Amino acid sequence: MTEQNNNVITGSQNKLIECVDHVQLPVSDIDKGTEWYSKVLGLEVMAPGWLKFGQGPLLMLHRSSKNTKVSWLSEDDFPMPAFMFLTQNIKALHAALTDNNTLIRMYQDEGFGWVIKFVDPFGNELGAYEPK
Repeated sequence: MTEQNNNVITGSQNKLIECVDHVQLPVSDIDKGTEWYSKVLGLEVMAPGWLKFGQGPLLMLHRSSKNTKVSWLSEDDFPMPAFMFLTQNIKALHAALTDNNTLIRMYQDEGFGWVIKFVDPFGNELGAYEPK
């Protein structure tokens, strides 16, 4: 066994990271972002720029005038979200996104569940899935 392996910390009491507390997304307008995430995705507004999911981490909208957005490209250059939301009603989510003229990049059954990938009004690549 190498010295490096001898120094590995094990056991739950030694975890340095507990959980994801909040996720930050860049937006050009905090008020418009707060309204969109509340109205379209149904998140609870805690304060301007701070939204609460039904469970899990909070969403913090961070003002940026730098034209930045959260996304990355797959090997075939498809824009990908940095994280996925969980939904129990993807049909209603699809309808809400469509009703609000949201760009939907993909909506299909992936075998393990239905997946939707979409873009918020600020260019952030987002996704959600409903497991089977």
